[in-house]
Amino acid sequence: MTVLYWLRNDLRLHDNEALTAAAAAATTLLPVYCFDPVQLGADAYLGLPRTGPHRMAFLLETLADLQQRYAALGSGIHFVVGRPEDVLPALARQVGAQAVYASTEHTTEEDEAEDALVTALGPQVPLRRFETLTLLHPNDLPIPLRNLPYSFSKFRFDVFSKMSVRPPLPAPRRLPTLPEGFAPAPLPTAGLIAAKLGQPSLIRIRPDRRSALPALGGGETAGLARLHNYAVERHLIGRYDDTRNQMLGEAFSTKFSPWLANGSLSARQIWAAIDDYDATHGARSKGAMQLRLELLWRDYFRLLAYRTGPDFFRWRGLREQLPKPTRPDRAVFEDWAAGRTGNAFVDANMRELEATGFMSNRGRQNVASYLIHDLHQDWRWGAAWFEHQLIDHDAASNWGNWKYIAGTGTDVRDTAFDVAQQARRYDPQQRYVRTWSQ
Repeated sequence: MTVLYWLRNDLRLHDNEALTAAAAAATTLLPVYCFDPVQLGADAYLGLPRTGPHRMAFLLETLADLQQRYAALGSGIHFVVGRPEDVLPALARQVGAQAVYASTEHTTEEDEAEDALVTALGPQVPLRRFETLTLLHPNDLPIPLRNLPYSFSKFRFDVFSKMSVRPPLPAPRRLPTLPEGFAPAPLPTAGLIAAKLGQPSLIRIRPDRRSALPALGGGETAGLARLHNYAVERHLIGRYDDTRNQMLGEAFSTKFSPWLANGSLSARQIWAAIDDYDATHGARSKGAMQLRLELLWRDYFRLLAYRTGPDFFRWRGLREQLPKPTRPDRAVFEDWAAGRTGNAFVDANMRELEATGFMSNRGRQNVASYLIHDLHQDWRWGAAWFEHQLIDHDAASNWGNWKYIAGTGTDVRDTAFDVAQQARRYDPQQRYVRTWSQ
């Protein structure tokens, strides 16, 4: 059987249900990555490319690494620029594919892309969807998805003591060959992609030595190396709870998020590393437990997005909360985005984001609160700016967190931060502010 494998945010060999199934079922396999003009195109709020220079560079590094890993197993990757529902059916006909395999997503536009592909393929070529992005397989949830609570605390209570995390799948040792006579198109450059999409340049800004993100590059090889270094070589899981709110340096947090976001590192692989840490170092540490909870938070946002559909991204709240009144002003927003608000703590965080594509979780919460509750701007502008800038953008986590800070998510309490107090607590010597003062 010939299978066309649509690569999405599952850019790895290890713990990949879709790839494992394809390797077992196919006699020939065509892996395809689409640079989708919808996913890369202008957002609805700011008109900026959804994937900015930082994330584009990381994505291209990831794909280059994956291409090498596929080649080592006797396969390759075909790269195209175009909408999946346009290019994949034509490729399926060209190579005589009997099925298309793909990792399923959980957010609205990505789900719509899957439905459009099903329609374009027609009944003769089924789309088989696999779960590769979550820690918990949805079929393993101890509660029905329709009963997912609008409260993480209740979700944790309902799920944590009863859940079962599947062990990560091993990487295939060999992959089926490409269709006979098929010559895969090469990995395009950022400049070529931007030109084909009619976008401004997506060439990455030069690396900044102040960055808290390790300069390991994108891809499964780098992601697994970071996991091993953090968990095994330096035993940093045990101290994670003590350091996670810091803001300078690469070791204060795991920095797994960029690899998790594009699927070059599996959440279950991280969970297994935490299990190994606990087995080696005795009783569960606070750091290990906090990491488990954060992986569960990531799943919760994905499942919540899946359950609520378009409501997850709308202006109003999931509980019909009305956001606080806004005074939309693009000049005010642009000063915030450029780090020119006059609040030194906020400005330092925004400059770090601009320069590196990364910001600490503590910083993200504070700058979001400041934009919404102090500057009275539309929270969706902030979410769109983060989507453009973040190297580790994940739709469910990004929009879910912004919705939460805006008071339109799962919490009905006032979610405004006292940014001045936060600065005194988390940057008392102003080391962070001084580092990013210009």
